[in-house]
Amino acid sequence: MSGRAPAEHLLWIGGWKEVSLVDVLENVSFTLWTAFCNLSCPWCANFKLAKGKDRRLVSVEEIAAAVRETAAVVDYFHVTGGEPTLQYRPLTRLLKLVRETTGLKLSFDTNAMLPQALKHILSEVSVDHVAVDVKAPLENPLKYAAAAGVSAKNGEKVVEMVEEGLLSLSGRVPFLELRTTVVPSLLDEEDVQIIATEIAQMGLKAERLVYVVQQFIPYPDVPAEYRSLPATPTHKLERAASTAAQILNGVAEVWVRTLEQGSKRVSRPASSAREGR
Repeated sequence: MSGRAPAEHLLWIGGWKEVSLVDVLENVSFTLWTAFCNLSCPWCANFKLAKGKDRRLVSVEEIAAAVRETAAVVDYFHVTGGEPTLQYRPLTRLLKLVRETTGLKLSFDTNAMLPQALKHILSEVSVDHVAVDVKAPLENPLKYAAAAGVSAKNGEKVVEMVEEGLLSLSGRVPFLELRTTVVPSLLDEEDVQIIATEIAQMGLKAERLVYVVQQFIPYPDVPAEYRSLPATPTHKLERAASTAAQILNGVAEVWVRTLEQGSKRVSRPASSAREGR
């Protein structure tokens, strides 16, 4: 034998944070960042990681050992990226190992572009929380392509795969979180309204279904073109989230996430609250 670890034992990663308060809504997580992504979002805060820069190859056993040291003070083991499902075989192995050795709840982020990878992961291990970045209205492939940084001619295919990915999660994850980052020059309040309507029409099933309207923040690693833009104004996000809450009343919780205020649940309109009594 060569002594070389098989591929399913190794993950390309950027690093990890033992205690995070922002990656799983209302919970504390140990968060791992994986390298590489199949999209090239021009506003991505982890753009260098998505391109595979500053990556290192680490065994799933080493990662699991680090998680065990922090397990007593966190609720979830959370994996983000990059796009974690690009490395779905070692990811599956890691999730299993963390569950077996710590009992922590499991979570990962995804762009839902690899539905077969999602199906494989969920067929092998019970995942408690999945967060999906819905980058633009699915009815507008050109806008989705622009937000995802892919060619316009691939927009239709991207939207098809995202829809399939979302449906593959429906009914298989207790806590399903959908997120839209409102990026200036790419998305506006009307886009959030359209996305909320699409979510309502898809009939996604989960014990807890959440839609989060997120602030774009020009972090240092955002590509230059978008790094010069201002953060999305909080009042615009709150207005968009309020409209989304009306559309998704009885379907999903709606939250707004900003740097200034963190994650905040959006109150239902008074008329809806009365109707629900």
